[in-house]
Amino acid sequence: MTQSPTAARRRWRIGIDVGGTFTDLVAVPGDGTSWSLADAVTHKVPSTPHDPSQGVETGLAQLLERGIAVEDVAAVAHGTTIGLNAILQGRVARAALVVSAGHRDVLQIARARMPRSFDLHATPERPIVPREHVLEVAHRFAPDGTSVSPGRASPGVGEAELARLVERLTAVAPEVVAVSLVGGYAAREAEQHLADRLAAALGVPVTSAAAVWPEAGEYERTTLALLDAQITPLMTGYFTALRERLRRLRVDARVYITTSNGGSVSIESAMRRPVQTVLSGPAGGVSAAATAWPGTDMVTVDMGGTSSDIGVLRGGRPVLTTTATVGPHPLMTPVVEVSAIGAGGGSVIGADRSGAQPVLRVGPASTGAVPGPAAYGAGGTRPALTDAYVHAGVIDPRTFLGGTFPLRADLATAALAQVADDLAQEDGSPSSWAPAATGAGPAALAARADGVADAALRVASVGMAARLRTVLAAHGEVPERYTFVAFGGAGGTHAALLADEVGVRRVLVPAAAGTFCALGAAIAPIRRDVARTVRTVVAEQNLDALTTSAAELEREVLDWLRTQDVAATGTVTLSADLRYTGQPTTLEVLLAERPAEPGTDGPGPLRLETEPVLRRFAEQHERVHGFVDPTATVRAETLRASVSVRLGEVRSGHGGAAFVKTGARDVRYDGTPRPASVHALAEDGEAAVTGPAVIEKADTTVLVPAGWTATTDDGGNLHLVRDAVEITNEEG
Repeated sequence: MTQSPTAARRRWRIGIDVGGTFTDLVAVPGDGTSWSLADAVTHKVPSTPHDPSQGVETGLAQLLERGIAVEDVAAVAHGTTIGLNAILQGRVARAALVVSAGHRDVLQIARARMPRSFDLHATPERPIVPREHVLEVAHRFAPDGTSVSPGRASPGVGEAELARLVERLTAVAPEVVAVSLVGGYAAREAEQHLADRLAAALGVPVTSAAAVWPEAGEYERTTLALLDAQITPLMTGYFTALRERLRRLRVDARVYITTSNGGSVSIESAMRRPVQTVLSGPAGGVSAAATAWPGTDMVTVDMGGTSSDIGVLRGGRPVLTTTATVGPHPLMTPVVEVSAIGAGGGSVIGADRSGAQPVLRVGPASTGAVPGPAAYGAGGTRPALTDAYVHAGVIDPRTFLGGTFPLRADLATAALAQVADDLAQEDGSPSSWAPAATGAGPAALAARADGVADAALRVASVGMAARLRTVLAAHGEVPERYTFVAFGGAGGTHAALLADEVGVRRVLVPAAAGTFCALGAAIAPIRRDVARTVRTVVAEQNLDALTTSAAELEREVLDWLRTQDVAATGTVTLSADLRYTGQPTTLEVLLAERPAEPGTDGPGPLRLETEPVLRRFAEQHERVHGFVDPTATVRAETLRASVSVRLGEVRSGHGGAAFVKTGARDVRYDGTPRPASVHALAEDGEAAVTGPAVIEKADTTVLVPAGWTATTDDGGNLHLVRDAVEITNEEG
């Protein structure tokens, strides 16, 4: 039987998530084999954009001062968007690219598509590196991995050609180099050997595309390798600085970095392949939801300071994609599918006068951590959604972040009123967005701010709803069958409004809603994904070859797992991308799930069978496309393997609470002021709260609109449910 944390030495897993506005930290206690979410300690500090590691050190030092001994820290897991921001802002290392002869324009040609098919003025995206930095070598590989060197008797790159290539690269003076040869995915060792020779000659990091991700798709594989190479110096510097700051705090614990697939890897693995971390921040909350509520169909809504990130979990498992993008660049590795919309607590509310009539916009620009929304009182004059919440009475400026960060309601009102003035017609008459009240008195300012706040909340809800419907429709799903998991600083504040917009009936606000992505980092499983292109027919005569390839992938992830110093049992998942012959797209189909036991050579021989594979493909094809073709040939394009290990049992604990009324105030969220009760969480009190109501927590404020009821569970999570009467009326 597992010991409780109180019966043994208490250990802590600390998760850190660096956002655009705040750096979030969560410490989860346990005994090394199980971890209690309800007893987690949370903390937030302002982010330090000039050096994110400074905010991490400051926040971690303050967290440790809350009764956590450094010798009791078992692990530190860190999610970061530093690599992502560097790519989007172009703050990356100067790179050169080595390709096979005749393929110098691989980046310009890309997929031979314009950004917007029907825009006659559209221009191609700027290549990730200029053409003059792309150099050719007379070497390539056949699909079976055979070395091909046109015009030469012996395959490979000779010393003379290597010397010429090095000379040309030296003239370019790159800080990093990527090598991506045709067919390199089938000859990883050979391509890596060339990369090693270049690195030795040039004295700069050289990345092999096949080592980063060995899958067919020349443009995508090349781009991924370049992204990895370009952020390597930056990420290596950041991770080195992070280690030094942890040493200054005397934290001598295992350090993990969260990855885009919802898992985490050792900091050493992250330094070797930093591109796997670029979308790790948004993936953290999805991973936390999967761990906390397995088996549930969920849509995660992470509404932070800059944007709202929407993720989907089917049956409690995050939906992964290999078609994500970073800006205009494809990211072909498996990542948690998260869609972002520029609607967060810091999203700017402003007037857009570019059309015939002035209109109100929310985002995508953000006030950021500095100066922040007008209500922060830090010099910001542009209103944000947070200002709308404050003016509408949803957020009490005195109790924001548990009273540690008081706000200025008067500044919020004045900033919103200025937007109303900006929206006025050129002749001075009010627009449909701005009320007719004029003047500088408090009543006139409040009236103008009312109209802007009402409109801003509505615009934000509609924009998020449109994105959500699009995401679910792509998977053949409808919102009504899902539960919202709302987190981030503004997730609980806006979740019920969004749910009303799309017809969702259940909203779950985690106990650590304001720091949920950091919690996801703390409890994220160790995970690794690999792939291999096979391109063969799924038939009995090919099954031995498919089985052998799948077994080799399984061995690869198990060998990697041994480098992560993990003692827990995990799971190896094998899948294949299948399609009918002639189809342009594939479906990922599960082949097998097998245990990954530490200290063993694996779960025994693997054997795939044709009939179960074809049956699963048919079932999935029917669900996604609405038909099956029993006479058509099924082809396997890519085999995939992943290993996932959870570092102990995650328990909800006994942190449940009831509601205690602390006051009342008017709130407006649908254009009409409504009297609402205000509640806090306590050990004793009411079991449920009906809307209109506001629940104030240290890390977030939760709005319970009319027609909704809120309850809490043993883990301190809030459950919002639309009342049955409300649902019955809607359904008629």
